[in-house]
Amino acid sequence: MSSGQVRIKAYGLVEFTRSGYLKTQAIVLSLTVILIVLAFLWQPSGIWAANPVFAYLEWWLLLVLVAELAETGIMLRKFKEKEAAFR
Repeated sequence: MSSGQVRIKAYGLVEFTRSGYLKTQAIVLSLTVILIVLAFLWQPSGIWAANPVFAYLEWWLLLVLVAELAETGIMLRKFKEKEAAFR
């Protein structure tokens, strides 16, 4: 079985091949970075600034980015372990 045929379930719901997972993560990580840039450019005012989610939006999004990068590392390690098991 080649490495392209190894499938891993993400969150126990969706099966991914390594290439499919990397394509999905590239889109997710790109969108997260774009949202972070926009959050740093937009400064909430009025009632928006009173809400902690919007007042610290850029930091929440940075937290999401760190979580996504950690998830990517964990999933890539799972792919590597499963590929090694098939050899």
